[in-house]
Amino acid sequence: MLKLELGHRLSTVESTNEWIRDGKIPFGSWVIADEQTAGKGRGQNVWQSLGEDPLIFSGKIRLSAAEISLPLLSIFVSSAVLKSIFHFFPEREIDTTVKWPNDIYRKDKKVGGILVQSEFTSGVFDVVIGIGLNFFGNYIPDPLKDKAAFLCDVALEEGVLERFVNQLVVDLNQSVISLLDQGQVLKDLVWIEDHSLLKHKVIETEWQSRMVRGRVLGIDELGFLLIMTETGEKIELMDTSPKFRII
Repeated sequence: MLKLELGHRLSTVESTNEWIRDGKIPFGSWVIADEQTAGKGRGQNVWQSLGEDPLIFSGKIRLSAAEISLPLLSIFVSSAVLKSIFHFFPEREIDTTVKWPNDIYRKDKKVGGILVQSEFTSGVFDVVIGIGLNFFGNYIPDPLKDKAAFLCDVALEEGVLERFVNQLVVDLNQSVISLLDQGQVLKDLVWIEDHSLLKHKVIETEWQSRMVRGRVLGIDELGFLLIMTETGEKIELMDTSPKFRII
C-alpha cells in the first residue's frame, strides 16, 4: 500500500518510474515531479507531459503474485485515476472514460496514461505504478493535436494538484484492496465497464498473427478484454497491439 507520509516532490527528473525503482526507496513510497525529461510509455513509446499543470506521478508497492492479476491491476489503477478525477471535477463524468487497458480519455482524445511495471521475485511482484495526466494548457504540438487533449478547460486553482495527489493515493490503495476481494472485483468491473470508452464498440486488432474485427463484450475477472468477432468467435485480449483501433 502507498503511504501518504512517504511522498516526495522533485523539481525535475528523467523518469519518475526509474527514480522510484531505486532500491533505497522503500515500498509504499510515491513521487511527483514538476518536470520529466524522459517519460516512459508502453513498449518503446514515451509519455509527453503537456500544459502548465501536468501530473507526473509514480508509486511503488509489493504484492503477492498469488493474489494479483497484473492486467487487472492495470485497469483498476486506471479506474482509480478516473475516480479521483470525478471527485475533484464531477463535470468530467459526462465525457471522460477509461480506454482499456490503461489510458484516460476525454471524448476521443487522450488526457492521461498509466504505465504499470513489475518484477517477479520469490513469489511477489515489485510493482511501479506510473501515472501521467495533463490537466490544463494552451498548447498542444501539431503531431498530437488529433490525439491529445487536456482534462480541464481552465487552469487549476492553487493547491488543487496537491489535494488531487492525496486523493489519488487513497483511491489507488482502495483499488488494491478491491483486487483482493473477488466479490468487489466483479462490482468494480461493472463500474469500469460503465465508464469505458470501448463499451459496445467495434474494434479491429491483430490477434494470433491475423487481423480480427469484433464487438467489445466487456472485461473479465483477469482484466482481459472480451471480443465477439464477426464470425461468432469469442476471444480474449491481454493487451492492445499496435494495430488496435476503434472502428
